[in-house]
Amino acid sequence: MSQKGLLTKIPYVLAYDLGGTKVEVGVVDSSGKVLKCKRVPVVFRQGKQAVIRQLADLGQEMIAEYPKIKRIGIASAGPLEPKTGVLLDPTNFSGPEGAWGKTPLAQLLSRKLKLPVVMENDAAAAILAEHWVGAARKSQNAMILTLGTGLGTGIIVNGELVRAGRDLHPEAGHLILQYNDESAPCGCGNHGCAEAYLSGRNFTRRARVKLGNEKLDAKEIADMARSGDLNARAMFDEYSFLMAVAIHNYAVVYAPELVILTGSFAQTADLFMKKTKTHLEKLLVRRRVGVDLMPDLKVSSLHNNAGLIGGAFVAFTRS
Repeated sequence: MSQKGLLTKIPYVLAYDLGGTKVEVGVVDSSGKVLKCKRVPVVFRQGKQAVIRQLADLGQEMIAEYPKIKRIGIASAGPLEPKTGVLLDPTNFSGPEGAWGKTPLAQLLSRKLKLPVVMENDAAAAILAEHWVGAARKSQNAMILTLGTGLGTGIIVNGELVRAGRDLHPEAGHLILQYNDESAPCGCGNHGCAEAYLSGRNFTRRARVKLGNEKLDAKEIADMARSGDLNARAMFDEYSFLMAVAIHNYAVVYAPELVILTGSFAQTADLFMKKTKTHLEKLLVRRRVGVDLMPDLKVSSLHNNAGLIGGAFVAFTRS
């Protein structure tokens, strides 16, 4: 799958990685190399139309410098319809007018940039990137967890990207780990989803409450834990267990040989990865006989560019 259908006659494409906080836009060539990129905060507080203008302006900057761009790929947080390029009231997109509702983002951006645009869920794009040029190149069964504003999940099974019914993307970040846990509200409207504990934003929100400091950011909490603060360490201990529970659930459903962590919060993996592996081994003890369901756990080596490169892969391979 990593090379099939790749349009190598096209020198490069324009790609976006649109999340709930930042957007990265860049030019990527047919070998998966990022030629140029720019990452900026998304202007959600100015409203949906302002965000669309922002995306178009960023794209026009890149097109002016790379005039041979003929295709555009967007990796976006969801939910969304990959085939139609329509956002379906994305969980972490909102502004002064409230939630975004149903938004045909690919079509709107195509009109502004006058080029064909295809769209994919950001986590699906990320696992496609890993299968193309990253850690999953030699794996036919792999999963990625994007740890940022939300918790994205992308899965390849037997060499193929996994879709849910009706060609939707499987929103496995919203599997509920602890039902009705009021300390863990999720943007989807429920409590206790995996995303409510494991996304960088939600970990930080919960840690601020437990540490009694509303001004802390994720880096500061991680630095506290690395410096020996017991309360900060306890937050990462809880995180390691809940991450193991989530991966256990994914392992028994999808049986990945490899689980890759990416996104800004993956930079704190030194504080939870070892304990996550220990917890996961215990949770999967009866699932290691015959076919061993214990996956290898890795942090992405694509330096937070997995979504961008995946958006490019989609542009190269889909009409």
